[in-house]
Amino acid sequence: MRRFAISWLAAGLFSIWVSPASAGPRQPFETVKGWQVERVVGDTSADSCLMTHVYEDEDDNNATNAIVFALDGNKAVLALVYQGWSYDKDETRTVPLYLDKKLIKAKSQWVGDGKVLTAQLPDSIVPDLLAAKRIILRFEDGDADFNIPHFAAGYESLRRCSAAPKPGVAAAPALPSKERIAAYIMGLTLQTAVADCEVSTTGKQRAALEARMAALKPEMAPIEDRLRAEAKKASIGCPKAAEEAEFKEALTLFVDLGPDEFAAAMDKASAARAASAAPKP
Repeated sequence: MRRFAISWLAAGLFSIWVSPASAGPRQPFETVKGWQVERVVGDTSADSCLMTHVYEDEDDNNATNAIVFALDGNKAVLALVYQGWSYDKDETRTVPLYLDKKLIKAKSQWVGDGKVLTAQLPDSIVPDLLAAKRIILRFEDGDADFNIPHFAAGYESLRRCSAAPKPGVAAAPALPSKERIAAYIMGLTLQTAVADCEVSTTGKQRAALEARMAALKPEMAPIEDRLRAEAKKASIGCPKAAEEAEFKEALTLFVDLGPDEFAAAMDKASAARAASAAPKP
């Protein structure tokens, strides 16, 4: 189902959904050699920043990967994101962790949530990360490789971010759920397609789309600018002729279902798509 909807959804939400430090809104600090460094708004702790690298793997059908790293006292928090994963929330995995060819931990513990695996590791891993080019998780059915080019440059920026003066800010407002954020970003991309592309829609569909977005807009206000930037960055352009049926199906689901039900339908379809694309034994 819905290659137009699912491929966009997988590509566009990693940097919003993944945060090993905090679910609060984040403020850009700087981007260095492919690593985006951000500060968690309102966090006045010594380790208030995180670094993210997102890329498409040309050796895996351009699947989207992401690495998020942060420090938390004497812990290093590492989140790995892979477009093809589909973990239950709090599902645990124990696998060997390698940096390049070096075995770092024979039984590293990871916690899953959708397309994300997160681990807390001792900060003694940092020197090995600085020297490495790849993170490898060795599963029974094969390796999961993640490229970390210029990690040292990103880490230097991370330390500058944490050491920089922290502006006084009011307590950050609570964010909407990730399901409602996902639905809103999909709504943004549907709005863009309706406005800019030659897609067939009815007046009733357009009015229903605008009504859904207007209802969601107030709760998205604290992060509206960021969501629009993510939607623009992740845009895959207008649906091609072969994709128009999928686009119409996604539009119909968006206007007929509530935000949470729509996100659940997208997750279910994404999981089914990943299962059908997985190598057969």
